[in-house]
Amino acid sequence: MLTSFKNLKKFQLSEYILLALFAFSLPFSWRIATYVMMALFANVFLKGVFEEGFNLNPLQYKHKLIYLIFIAFWAIYAISFLYSENSAEARVQIGKKLPFLLFPLFFLFSNLSYLTKDRVRTIMYCFVIGILTLFVVNLVWAGYDVLFRDYNITRITSPHRFFKSDDVFLMPMHRAHFSLFTCLALVFCFVELFSSRLLRTKIFNGISLLMVTISPFFVTSRAGILCEILVLFILWIWLTFVRKEKMIGMVTGITIIMMLSVGYFSFPKTIDRFTKAITRVKEGKGDIRLTLRNSCRYAIVENFVFGVGAGDRCDETMKAYRKYRKDIISNIKPLANADLNDFEQNRKSLLDSIDKKYNNEYTDRVYAYAESLSEPLGCDYNSVKENLAEYQIIDHTIKYELNAHNQFSDTIIAVGLMGLMLLILFFVYPVYLWIKNKNFDVVFFSLLIIIAFNSLFESVFERQMGIMFFVFFYFLLFHGFFCQQSTDNSQQTLSNLK
Repeated sequence: MLTSFKNLKKFQLSEYILLALFAFSLPFSWRIATYVMMALFANVFLKGVFEEGFNLNPLQYKHKLIYLIFIAFWAIYAISFLYSENSAEARVQIGKKLPFLLFPLFFLFSNLSYLTKDRVRTIMYCFVIGILTLFVVNLVWAGYDVLFRDYNITRITSPHRFFKSDDVFLMPMHRAHFSLFTCLALVFCFVELFSSRLLRTKIFNGISLLMVTISPFFVTSRAGILCEILVLFILWIWLTFVRKEKMIGMVTGITIIMMLSVGYFSFPKTIDRFTKAITRVKEGKGDIRLTLRNSCRYAIVENFVFGVGAGDRCDETMKAYRKYRKDIISNIKPLANADLNDFEQNRKSLLDSIDKKYNNEYTDRVYAYAESLSEPLGCDYNSVKENLAEYQIIDHTIKYELNAHNQFSDTIIAVGLMGLMLLILFFVYPVYLWIKNKNFDVVFFSLLIIIAFNSLFESVFERQMGIMFFVFFYFLLFHGFFCQQSTDNSQQTLSNLK
């Protein structure tokens, strides 16, 4: 890996180091990664002035359309500032999404002909090492708290405590983003395990693969575990039917099942989140993401074409939540002898009283309490029972001002149909190129699947870390597959030294 840093010009070397540093530091802090990104742009200018001029790499320019798609996505958010009433929030959103503009510009205008496939692999290894370092440091810290500071074992298995100690906020990470990172690291280590010929590389990737596979169980991420199972299935298909390693594929499939089984029996709290969610849905007690999906349709339908603007997305989403809560209240029916003059106020008081006493709780005692209040307030208990959980969820959502937890919904609410179409093009365009070129990259494809799948359950692009992760690795992997023909570092570099 270290040999990939040889035979480079001074500003090529500094740029390459900065790319590797960005990949390593991103899991720790998006702020650090932001400073590295700024340094990358300064290096591009200096490289152009002192080394190479500002000539474009023909292979990068050939695929200029994908860079323009990302730039257009940012531009739509910038244009939405003009029709956003909340201009302060609009500026925040436009600034937050700057990586959609900056990284395409960097990967288009910086001559990255020296960035061979092997050097892309080195950057990916830096990312894996960053993820493992983050995980191990937090695991050791949590273990120390349990062994020597009388913490409960949930210090290790709780999603809100694994990255947090009472006296030190150590390397904070949202579990959804941690799962995104580990899934990509899992894919890369899996492919490297079966592609590399060096024994030490295979050992490193085998150990890394085991660690990143089990890590989402520590943070009890449902979407992360489901995504992990999905990418493991894709990788098994790739190994067994694309590479045609059927015997190895069979052994690998058994190993994957065993590893997931260990996770299942070792982390009952994680599995409990799945079983509780399934049970609530079956019993008609609702699920927060289903409720969010149902309530967001108000904002989507009313602003389908242009959206409400980046600045008003949050406010419009909250309006949709309140409309949905009002519809839920209207579903409560009166008893035959109820006083209709006071019924409107009584049914709202009933739901509020239950929600205040048993906030976000879905046990039998909640429904028993609801039944005891229904008749005195003239409410039909059956209709209360059918809508109670949904009311509690939406009231909790409004109280904490949650986003839509769906990137596709958030995008269409903010910037409308055009924004949604550009978002979909992010995933479609590489597939079109693979079909056209009759070639395929399982790591890049898995990144698209990881982001698309998690975008159904999280607003991935509403946090800097999610945006930076997606855009950086999108263009890094795009460059390595579509804009780079050579894997030989010395041969590729010598061609640039002429």
